[in-house]
Amino acid sequence: MIESPEPGPLTNTSIPESFRAERFYAAIQSAALASILSISWCGVASRSSSHSFWTVPNLMAGLFYGQNSLRPDFGFHTLTGLSIHLLLSTAFALLFASVVPPTLRPMTAVLLGILASSSWFYLLDGFFWRNAFPPVSLYSRRPSIFFSFVLMGICIGLYSLFVRSRKEPQISA
Repeated sequence: MIESPEPGPLTNTSIPESFRAERFYAAIQSAALASILSISWCGVASRSSSHSFWTVPNLMAGLFYGQNSLRPDFGFHTLTGLSIHLLLSTAFALLFASVVPPTLRPMTAVLLGILASSSWFYLLDGFFWRNAFPPVSLYSRRPSIFFSFVLMGICIGLYSLFVRSRKEPQISA
């Protein structure tokens, strides 16, 4: 019978606190990138259908402001909608980074990110937005919103590259 070695200083499998913090910082970076790309995509898609660039953030702001947020211009409502989008993207990225290890190959992590973001879209669309503020489901164009979530999944899946690109500490003698 083969016995496993006793845990010692060389066989410690716990994740160092600094590496965990690096994972979460990388997840926040990828969430910021994902938010920028997905809001940009939604804005371009809204403009192509003769709506305001700020339609989607204004719809998200309806969570706090109700029907008053349904306006075509940029204002405080838009900033609130952008912050809601950033908050939801960051929550998704932190959850993804806590579940998916950064040691995966980048393509595998991106595919998992797309799968997870598609699930996140259907969770938000099916349960959260329909109950919290139905005009988001009624007035937004689902194909463009879904594609923005796919873009978000790609960016979130690339968080492992942000972790790997960090500088290794130099040991001086």
